[in-house]
Amino acid sequence: MARPRTYERGEVLRKATELFSRKGYEGAHLQELVEVTGLNRFSLYKEFGGKEGLFQAALDGYLERLGELNAHLQREPAGLANVRSFYAALLQQDFPHGCLAVNTIREKHVIPRRVYATIERFAASAEASFRRNLAPACAHGELAADTDVDALAKFLTALNMGLMSYAIVAPDAKNRASIVAMVERVLR
Repeated sequence: MARPRTYERGEVLRKATELFSRKGYEGAHLQELVEVTGLNRFSLYKEFGGKEGLFQAALDGYLERLGELNAHLQREPAGLANVRSFYAALLQQDFPHGCLAVNTIREKHVIPRRVYATIERFAASAEASFRRNLAPACAHGELAADTDVDALAKFLTALNMGLMSYAIVAPDAKNRASIVAMVERVLR
């Protein structure tokens, strides 16, 4: 008969996510994950299949929470109001160690390919969400008719990722707010 679990999966993932956010995939060593999560190695391998599986589960949960921000870009009607709402919500978030997703991009060559594909899908989805709002904004005169919607969607995606990283060196939301104010000028 199997012994009952003595840990809470959500709490293990919260602790692992914080460590991975701080140290990255490569920097978070297995023994440190064991110590931080409170799991023994056997339980870590049984529940997650090892470090890679734990990282994937932590990243999936993190991206799900980021999806709550993306919900601003999924509202109807699509347009600049959604983009503004997205950035207002982003400014309310705290990224003391940067964004786990963005930090993972920098580790492309050490992250298992299967896991990295999750980040590629995330970035493509973010860009598509911006595009979804910019195209109607162009069609309805919120943006200049000659606006390159694809380029602007890429720009906003890159800005989004940059703001999350910038939070490491400028944790005060006022610093990021001044950058978002510049977005308003670009979107006129």
